[in-house]
Amino acid sequence: MTGSTGGSRTYSLGSAAGSVSFPRLLFGLLRQRFTGTVSLTQREPAGERTIWVRGGMPVFCDWVSPEDRLGEMLVRDGAIDLAGLERGLAALAASNGKLLGQVLVDLQLIDEPTRTSALREQCTRRLVHVFARDGIAEQVTVTAVEHDKGKDDELGQINALALLLAGVEAHYDNSRIQAEMGTALSGDMVATPALARYQRQFGFNAADDSQILGALSRGTTMRSLMIPGIDRGRALRIAYTLWVAQMLRVGDDALQSIAKGATAAASTATSSSPVAAAPATPEPAAEPPPPAAPKPPVRPPPPPSSKSASKPPPSPAEPKRAKREDDETFERILVELEGRVSAEANAFAMFGLEPDADRKQIRAVWSELSKAYHPDALESTGRAPLRSRVEKVFAALSEAYGVLSKQEEREKLREALEMGGPIKAGEDTSAVVRNAFEAEMIARDADKLLSAKQWNRAAELFQKAHALSPQDSDIEAALHYSTFRASADGNDRQRAVQTITQLAGIIENAPACARAHYFTGLIQLGIDETTSAKHSFGDALRLNPRNIDAERQLRALRIRERSGSTSAAETKTKKDEKKKSGFGGLLGLFKKDS
Repeated sequence: MTGSTGGSRTYSLGSAAGSVSFPRLLFGLLRQRFTGTVSLTQREPAGERTIWVRGGMPVFCDWVSPEDRLGEMLVRDGAIDLAGLERGLAALAASNGKLLGQVLVDLQLIDEPTRTSALREQCTRRLVHVFARDGIAEQVTVTAVEHDKGKDDELGQINALALLLAGVEAHYDNSRIQAEMGTALSGDMVATPALARYQRQFGFNAADDSQILGALSRGTTMRSLMIPGIDRGRALRIAYTLWVAQMLRVGDDALQSIAKGATAAASTATSSSPVAAAPATPEPAAEPPPPAAPKPPVRPPPPPSSKSASKPPPSPAEPKRAKREDDETFERILVELEGRVSAEANAFAMFGLEPDADRKQIRAVWSELSKAYHPDALESTGRAPLRSRVEKVFAALSEAYGVLSKQEEREKLREALEMGGPIKAGEDTSAVVRNAFEAEMIARDADKLLSAKQWNRAAELFQKAHALSPQDSDIEAALHYSTFRASADGNDRQRAVQTITQLAGIIENAPACARAHYFTGLIQLGIDETTSAKHSFGDALRLNPRNIDAERQLRALRIRERSGSTSAAETKTKKDEKKKSGFGGLLGLFKKDS
């Protein structure tokens, strides 16, 4: 990476040291489920081009390639004839800005699925041209930004793994691969268990499956692959593709994986056990692009019950009804799982589990979901048309299990959730924990300033702490209170009511936040709402019995209630004095009773 600004990062695209190849960049976007744009320069014809990405997969590209015009593609594929294309082009000229695909649909020359498939193929062909870059360093800018392409339109997401193989096959020769992989080609190599999960998505042919992939799955060397019947160039391109996709271990890492049985062949042999077949979750070698802006978390639905998984087949008397109900359940849960993926739910939320779930619970949910939503299980249940949707969901489930199956990663995520609130998929949990710890240190200094009634300085520090840990309700409550005290004056009753409302919002989201109740009581006391203040102090003390200040305030209020010694005249005099000073004596609110 050569630089970054805001939500954008600039990379040097090429094969030289410090650069990142386009295949690696493409896989980095996929691993991060990136949403945004990739901007780069096309040489011939010259111009700036953009690739739009959603969820880590390209959805549109404005790369200029005359041979990939939609109309000619549809004719070559036999979807329309030349006469139909001419009719469509004539209608396009008078359509006032419509696109050719929509015009052809309007004329009923093609249907919408055909148009979507053609647009996806067109985008794939254009992107394959980008792989032709010959290693000369060029600048590419990756920008995390929300966009509408591929969201509610006819565009379809491109299978990034199939694109990766197609681009390498079209434009990577032996010398180019050797230059990038270097000494990795001279030692041992073995495919990781992840290949068993994602092999179908690459689109390998039968010869690849039986020879090259079979050898790589067990463990081999490139020299051992050089036997009659195996194309050396094809073997190099497959090895390079898997290496870029973090599904190929090389050198000592390969030997250790073979020794531990952590290979694609071992995973395939034990595929009856969903847990044993869980894919690895490696990080992309290149520095990842910035993640998409966080979206509000979606409350995960309960996983399918074991009862439904083992439900006996319907009786012959009502097969249609039973199948329809089963399909409806499958579709409903699939939609809810897609919601979790879109919301970038953390690993626990992806599985519908609380952060305190143990390994046994995690394995049980993974077993249920992986059996029901494995892409390869769709054919036998008549759900093959759902494959593209299920593949995305299953990839996210697999990644979530990759986190939860490792104790260290699981504990890090738990700690981050406890300290920093909701975590989205792929977020650096260590950074969340570090920020929360730093915020706590700053808040301690701010509390000292609060006790010393240095309101402005305290508010500044609480603001910094809140920026580091926005989910910490204690810090947020202290920020509102210190800001109120820093700005309050003798006529600031309206400001007091506004701050009480802000604190009420915190209490609604975090009912156990004792400090929010305590600060509310102090402000209520200042505007003569003593009954409400008494309840607030009582709630604060109930939630935190060690809150000595709340106990002291509550005791003082109860003593005043019991004494009842103040005469009506004295009470009226005090009220008049408060009116003269403004805001019921706010300036003396927090002085100790004499």
